[in-house]
Amino acid sequence: MFVPKACSAVLVRDAQTLARTFAHDEAYIPHEDDELNAVDITLEYSRPLRALKLWLALRVHGAQSFREAITENCEQAQHLYRSAAAHPNFEVLASPPQLSIVPFRHVLPGCIDLNAHNIDLCSRMQQDGRVYISPATIDGQVWLRPCFTNFRTTLADVDITLAIAHELGSLDPHQHSSSN
Repeated sequence: MFVPKACSAVLVRDAQTLARTFAHDEAYIPHEDDELNAVDITLEYSRPLRALKLWLALRVHGAQSFREAITENCEQAQHLYRSAAAHPNFEVLASPPQLSIVPFRHVLPGCIDLNAHNIDLCSRMQQDGRVYISPATIDGQVWLRPCFTNFRTTLADVDITLAIAHELGSLDPHQHSSSN
């Protein structure tokens, strides 16, 4: 939602559901029975009001701004999926992404251990510092896992991500001839 980390909110149709779940009657937290108190609807008690960040962002920017930004990030994931699928040195999952996460793998002809190759590539991409990607293991295979969640991300950034993966992946020390 483009707000600082540790932001959360729970939406319920009936606030009394939360009260029935979390409420308790402690002498050290006095309040009237008919009064809805934050202590009765959350686990956090005296901890920070995490939803305030989200509430303020929605009040300032409006829900439509968030819809547009999230839609754009999902379109960027689709763009990366299509671009990687069309490139001979990348493979993608069988289904296009439904959210802003799009796993892909760098593939080199003759590379014996693609998992080691992609783990090493992910580490080198992080050390390189131009883009940040984390790895993911899906069905025993290691994938690069970009997740687009920034309203400042552009399609050019998406293209650069793929170009950097290809550039650094081509330098992989794990590349071996399959005839060895």
